[in-house]
Amino acid sequence: MTNSMFWNEVINWFFLIGSTGGFIYIVTLSLDKNPWFGDNDVDRDIAHNERKKAQRLFKEQKKALKAATKRA
Repeated sequence: MTNSMFWNEVINWFFLIGSTGGFIYIVTLSLDKNPWFGDNDVDRDIAHNERKKAQRLFKEQKKALKAATKRA
């Protein structure tokens, strides 16, 4: 094997590894938007429900504080 054949082979392997890595990276990016397990809507609903619970608790605390200050 001559020197130029060796470097040609090295360059070919470099491009093969680079293109395979790039393909895996692109596939990973596309799958990141749509998760394999679970649903984005379910996660959004859970977060929405937690926010509503926190707002409800805040309003109840505000009413209780208002009632307590009226009595005092």
